[in-house]
Amino acid sequence: MTLAENITTVSDLKTKYKVGIPRALYYYKFFPFWHELLTIMGCDIILSPPTNKSILEEGSKLASSEFCVPLKIYYGHVLWLIENHKDLDYIFVPRYVSLNKYHYFFSKFLSLPDVVRHTIKSPIPVLEYEINRKKRSNIESAIILGEQLGVSKEKSIEAYLKAMNRFNQYKEYMQKGNLFHDTMYYIYPNLVEKPKVKKQIDGDEDLSKQFPLNILILGHPYNTYDPIINQNIIERLKKYHVNVILLEQVPEEVFNQRVQINRKFYNYWNMEEELLQAARYFLLEARDKIDGILFLISFACGPDSLIQELIMRDFKKINIPFLNIVLDEHSGESGLVTRVESFIDMIRRKKYSNLT
Repeated sequence: MTLAENITTVSDLKTKYKVGIPRALYYYKFFPFWHELLTIMGCDIILSPPTNKSILEEGSKLASSEFCVPLKIYYGHVLWLIENHKDLDYIFVPRYVSLNKYHYFFSKFLSLPDVVRHTIKSPIPVLEYEINRKKRSNIESAIILGEQLGVSKEKSIEAYLKAMNRFNQYKEYMQKGNLFHDTMYYIYPNLVEKPKVKKQIDGDEDLSKQFPLNILILGHPYNTYDPIINQNIIERLKKYHVNVILLEQVPEEVFNQRVQINRKFYNYWNMEEELLQAARYFLLEARDKIDGILFLISFACGPDSLIQELIMRDFKKINIPFLNIVLDEHSGESGLVTRVESFIDMIRRKKYSNLT
């Protein structure tokens, strides 16, 4: 069975509720799991549109100025769902606390359902789904979610197991080098828009074959895949004949071993651990597979700032070029493009200096 086959749809089931999902934050990581889980539980999924400037502006008006831009965008998506789908029964806002016994998600994710309830006034209730492995198993969390929807324990367990199977298939597909937006359209062509195909820049079309580059992008999925946040950086790199390596392409076993920062301390944050694990893999085992690193970080993100510094120091020691790009709602396109172009040109000249 391929990834796009046997997708559970509302036509297969008796729909009880219409549930809106904001296309932001961990939509870019967990949506295949959420979709399968909720659909089997009898929910018709309504997805907000891709982020646009209006969504960003509306979310920024509502959010605290100290919030990072991904959270502001999340607010904008919630507002869009409220204003454009007044018939929703719920808005799905998960509470990710921990995925294992060692780490926590950042505090703003821990409190996300509460903040949405008290900040955005709406008659549409929040459907909360808490993942907290320090407190309960994932199956227990699915059962609690099912209770909110009037679903039996047995049906909730079935939904969870099928959702995990779908999620594992999705991860395997992404690991082969498929990009997120292409994958989403492949799985959900009736729900997600077809990605636009962009041409490469003018010049030698064989440049990638003559002077290939492999650039690792480190960053949380919402920074990596939301084109409004990052000014469409993946497409820009592809236009410059760069092979982009993403977190999802790193071998799964890399993420099974914790990273020890020094003799005394381990990392505390869940998603930052993935960045450290990927960095360690390329630092110790696969440094010959990359020519440079782009680290995408949200302005005002404390954990990312610390992790970025640790990773940058390690790669500077082995002379692998590293560019840190800080993202916020005021990030200018021209400034980012100039920095990325210069970074790519510098790496290409350095790598192929003996051929020019």
